[in-house]
Amino acid sequence: MSKSVSSREKRRRKREEVLQRLREDFEPWEKSRQARYHAGEKSWSRLSDIHNDGEKIYQFFKDNDGNSLKPFWRKLERLSRSVRREGQQAAHPVYRYPSAYLDAIIHLDDAEKWALEEGRLDDDIVAEQPRPRRKVLEWLAKPENEDVLMAMGDGGTDLWAHSEPGEGKTSFANVIGGVRMPEINNETLLWMLTLDELECLPLAPFMTVAVPEGIEYEVHAKPRNPALPTVVIELTDVFRDTIEYTDPRDLMTKIVPGGLYAVLPDPLFRGCEQLTRATYTPAHKADEPAEVTPLRDVNFAFLETRAKDDEFLHPTTMVNDEFSDLVPLNPEADENDTNRKVKGWPVAQGKARKKNLSMINLSHSIARCDEGPREKNRWFVTMPNTPPPANSLSGIGNVPINMNYINTFADRKGRAVIWRNDNFAPIQWPNPYRRYRFRGEISVTYPRREEALDAL
Repeated sequence: MSKSVSSREKRRRKREEVLQRLREDFEPWEKSRQARYHAGEKSWSRLSDIHNDGEKIYQFFKDNDGNSLKPFWRKLERLSRSVRREGQQAAHPVYRYPSAYLDAIIHLDDAEKWALEEGRLDDDIVAEQPRPRRKVLEWLAKPENEDVLMAMGDGGTDLWAHSEPGEGKTSFANVIGGVRMPEINNETLLWMLTLDELECLPLAPFMTVAVPEGIEYEVHAKPRNPALPTVVIELTDVFRDTIEYTDPRDLMTKIVPGGLYAVLPDPLFRGCEQLTRATYTPAHKADEPAEVTPLRDVNFAFLETRAKDDEFLHPTTMVNDEFSDLVPLNPEADENDTNRKVKGWPVAQGKARKKNLSMINLSHSIARCDEGPREKNRWFVTMPNTPPPANSLSGIGNVPINMNYINTFADRKGRAVIWRNDNFAPIQWPNPYRRYRFRGEISVTYPRREEALDAL
């Protein structure tokens, strides 16, 4: 009897050890406007004097020297000081070729660009921006940076990062999409989750999980240390808070400017067929496994609602992981209308881009994706040990870099080359996973869906 009690106590302590590690690593940031709104404190308008997540989030991430990240506008000022000191030709490629990188992550609309061109910094459209964004806009308006301002486009942007596993795609998405874009643009982030591994954990203390209403789910924390058990946890043991949604259009009415959202897919696919005019079959309605629609197909419906509906027009970035699985080469006209969904992607993307939707797509390969999405995408990010695509690849356009350039400037994790047409620039970012000490995976399962799949 004592051995049994001792064994139970040992398991309890190990479970508590895992939970305590999660609590310490993922303590939520609850002081922002977005956090207080979702906590139900006040209406959105009554919280206007509270800082946004993007105004603080970069301070919680460390550079490679262990110091807090500097605000992006200070990095811009350092670039222009270098130009004044050493001349345009000696400037960093990020400054010399602003369409390669700066245009991809600094989002302006026509009215803002017009105000900056005329130096109207006192206009509300500039003066009332959150401080980190206002400082970036003021930098763009300086006469010495006129060429940079002229390179800025309007609407959303699209960055496609590619590499084999472990070369930095998800860390790029976390830092550039989850830290810098909310800082620079007060951007809203929609990270479309896959269930087996939640890749956005560095952002979790600032994130709201969008959960499909009425769906039973389980969350598991599985430490790499074999001496520690897999523990069933709550989403809020890791993420800041949760909201529920009934369909993609409904979620657009619940998100707010500057909010960071991790979106769990709805296994019932509510509203998806109406948005995409394509077939979605939940596991419990399928007669055979091939009929079951992959959960990732909800991404098509979220793109469609952002393209068709005007519920939410604030600058938003959508992160699509495993992009080659979502838009595969030569998609089949199968039970799930994969061909129709994939062929409709670039059309919907073009419409959504005009409504301030940006994308960060992550894949192992560009060649294994359909030609349409390749042709629609404008910026590519090539990671270390990754050959750039061939110029002969249909839909890709001109590829201005080669493997020698990659090996020179993207020689380790946290570095890459971003390119578009004839312009390219080496970039780097810190390791976001150093924010926490938990080593392992956080995953989500839908028990009823699993039961239905097992029954087929």
